[in-house]
Amino acid sequence: MKSRYWFVIAGAAVVIALIVGLVMIFAGGGGPRGYVQQNYTRAAHLDIAGDDDNEAYTSPKPPRTVAAEITAKWRPQAQTTDSSGVYLRYSDDAVIIQPQRTGSVIHVMDADRAYRRYHSHVAHVWGWSSTRGETFRGGGPGVGK
Repeated sequence: MKSRYWFVIAGAAVVIALIVGLVMIFAGGGGPRGYVQQNYTRAAHLDIAGDDDNEAYTSPKPPRTVAAEITAKWRPQAQTTDSSGVYLRYSDDAVIIQPQRTGSVIHVMDADRAYRRYHSHVAHVWGWSSTRGETFRGGGPGVGK
């Protein structure tokens, strides 16, 4: 009878640990988006209007320093830098770091939306933003070739 009691307690502990783990994952605790949320100051007034997935943050540090901090923790799939800022692409998200008077503004947004918005800055590096790969050209034999 006592062994059954311990199995019930162990099962309950596993369920609680699983719930806590899932909450942390889905609450933004992981990936570059979670890293930015935890390490930089939220600046909702700088969010890009009309983009519900965009979140703006600020840092007193320059864009290259912020980019180095983020990429040290989360390696991007593609990265480019120009005079307007640093552009980091991940599988689902993009992190755009631009200079502002007192440091940097950091925008975290959907990668496809970032590609469309910042196409002139990232197209030469990010290429096609499809999850199928940057060289995907279409369907069956002879299509799109």
